Amino acid sequence: MDASNPNTAIQGAAYLQGVILGETTGMSPEIRLLFNPQMKSSFNFVPGIMGMLFLIISAMLTSVAIVREKERGSMEVLLVSPVRPIVIIFAKMIPYFFLSCANLATVLLLSRYVLKVPLTGGIVSILGVSLLYIALSLAFGLFISTITRSQVTALTISAMGLIMPSVMLTGMLFPIENLPRILQYLSCVIPATWFIDAMRKLMIEGLAFTLILDDFFILLGMTVGLIILAQLRFNDKLD
Repeated sequence: MDASNPNTAIQGAAYLQGVILGETTGMSPEIRLLFNPQMKSSFNFVPGIMGMLFLIISAMLTSVAIVREKERGSMEVLLVSPVRPIVIIFAKMIPYFFLSCANLATVLLLSRYVLKVPLTGGIVSILGVSLLYIALSLAFGLFISTITRSQVTALTISAMGLIMPSVMLTGMLFPIENLPRILQYLSCVIPATWFIDAMRKLMIEGLAFTLILDDFFILLGMTVGLIILAQLRFNDKLD
């Protein structure tokens, strides 16, 4: 059984044992666990916690960036300056990007030396996918900030629209295959689904970067699309 996701491995093993024992007598299957033979829960939760942490720091904090400027009236100063909207957008992203990078380094160090997560896929690949996901989270937060008018609304949308689905629908707690069909389709549009899948393959299974290119390009496409949408939604004048 592939135990890089212990939840799926436990359910799959129980189902297989039930089928074999129900059809035969005097036979007991011997189950061998791959990638996580000790069934450590940390192997399953570290990628999920990374996805949650970057959403909280990047998306939620960034979602109030432009809204705060509008509420305080300082947006007028930015709008009358010769700075282009795309520059303002990236300027809002940079502080939270470096904060997320510091948290990324901390999480990887704790995962490797405290929780003993193997990180067998190569640190360069793990860092590359993680930095892309951080940029995606920042873009998501900025897009939310351009469609809301108050900080409370921005935080509410971030919490209800990003964090809860990222916990329930990404395979972090429950296997996606066990979800209703409509929720399986919904999980495909949640960025954390692809990030967690890529991190499990890189950190636990030790797969090469070429084998997670589908996850990488989906995250890249989401990042580019959200940045474009945020720029289009960013008005060059106050309402």
